[in-house]
Amino acid sequence: MRMLVLVCILLIFVSLAFILRGLVFTIRNVKVHGISLVSWQDVAISAGLSPASNFFNLDEAHIRKGINSNRYLIYQKMEKVFPNTLVLYVQERQPSARINYIGIAYIMADDGMILERTKDLTKFTDLMTVSGMAIGDIHVGNVPSTHFPQVDVCVNIIRELDQQNFLSQIKDLNVANPASIYMTSIDGYSIHIGDAKDLQAKIGTVRAVLQALRKGSYPIGVIEATVPGEATYRPDSVSRLKTHETAILSKNDLFPFETLAKLSQNSYNKLSKWLPAFGLFYM
Repeated sequence: MRMLVLVCILLIFVSLAFILRGLVFTIRNVKVHGISLVSWQDVAISAGLSPASNFFNLDEAHIRKGINSNRYLIYQKMEKVFPNTLVLYVQERQPSARINYIGIAYIMADDGMILERTKDLTKFTDLMTVSGMAIGDIHVGNVPSTHFPQVDVCVNIIRELDQQNFLSQIKDLNVANPASIYMTSIDGYSIHIGDAKDLQAKIGTVRAVLQALRKGSYPIGVIEATVPGEATYRPDSVSRLKTHETAILSKNDLFPFETLAKLSQNSYNKLSKWLPAFGLFYM
């Protein structure tokens, strides 16, 4: 008789355990931090979660692998909140630039990952275009392969532009020669930064120069910013600036007025206001 009672009690406990496992410890709440384009449902699916996912059986390695397999997502961490909640922290890749290749626009994130492709070249026109890449292979969900280290150069520049909130001001980035990189602003100024070294200083200088050129209504031209902290500007149309000859302005030094080679007083006054921000060589 006692044995029968013990068996019954054991069966009751086992049944309760199954009930608790199915009703109480099944993951019913999923919270996702770090998304704006991807829905939390898509993140949960990528993580491999299902209606049967249990609080005690969650495998972080499996969840990480699943999330990272989604080209838009990068796994960061997870938290389990007793008894049935899972909190996921992810980084979401954002469209940062586009590559036009053989009649197709490939949309690239700031780490080089190709997010989308479209034959409609009128789409994503607000993104900076990357040109000059010697592409060997390019597919959605992968980083393009190139014949030169152009992807790394491109990624570093995009991230620095984004860091300085300047990415939206660049229309084109040409990395055909990683040692001689050119950019074009959205209003047509050509910008030469040389190689991809000292990007923070170079791009910071370009920002200041471009702001001053726009404020002074100077015509479209070429900004040379290959030396950190210094820049030169040359207008496309010299005839439009007959009174502007040559000015050499340095971040740390102000050359005597006599060395400014026939610079008009009006031009000198304009340019001298820029000294606190950057060095400029104006021709």
